[in-house]
Amino acid sequence: MFQPKSLIAYFIVLLADLLLIILGEDQYRHITKPLLTVLLAIYVLYSKVKLPSSFLVFLLLALFFSSLGDDLLLFNGFFLQGLGSFLLAHIMYTTFFLKIRYSNPPVPFCKYPFILLNAAVEIAFIMFLLPYLGGYTIPVILYAIALFFTLQSALHAFHFQYQPAGWYCLAGAILFILSDSLIAVGKFYHPFPGINVLIMLTYGLGQCGLVVGGINYFKRITD
Repeated sequence: MFQPKSLIAYFIVLLADLLLIILGEDQYRHITKPLLTVLLAIYVLYSKVKLPSSFLVFLLLALFFSSLGDDLLLFNGFFLQGLGSFLLAHIMYTTFFLKIRYSNPPVPFCKYPFILLNAAVEIAFIMFLLPYLGGYTIPVILYAIALFFTLQSALHAFHFQYQPAGWYCLAGAILFILSDSLIAVGKFYHPFPGINVLIMLTYGLGQCGLVVGGINYFKRITD
């Protein structure tokens, strides 16, 4: 499923970025961190699977805004701009998954408990952070809503019983949310040892899961 030769460069750069975090060489991360989503875009464009252009554009826009957000968050004083860029990335991912959902009618399966669980976890986390957010309260709540819809759209897009690519997308969305949650904990509450490595590891694996799952869903339906 993963076409490993096409993704080797991605995991090498991800490993390099993690090592730079450990070594404290953040100046070089202006190359490695944004390069990750560029490599995923190359994977999408040169995959043997040809996505319909109406799907392709949203996947590429999600990666573009993610790459822009990656770079902005590396600069001090650009947190809100980076957050806004990632907000747009999540809107693009949500649109991508909704387009799959409406071209892939679901089998009977009650997903409402998962909707309620997702909402409960998001609300509990926001309530936990609320006393520490200060002037960031509204932007963070808006971003949390975008995360909610990214996960929900991935959950509703696939027949998980016989479309295994959906599991990669779902895992990718969960890892992306975990990464963003760790960023929020580190910025607004209290960082802990190794948090930056965990943020980058979950983010890198999350982006990869979203993209590889999306590509391989189309591989399955075009085989």
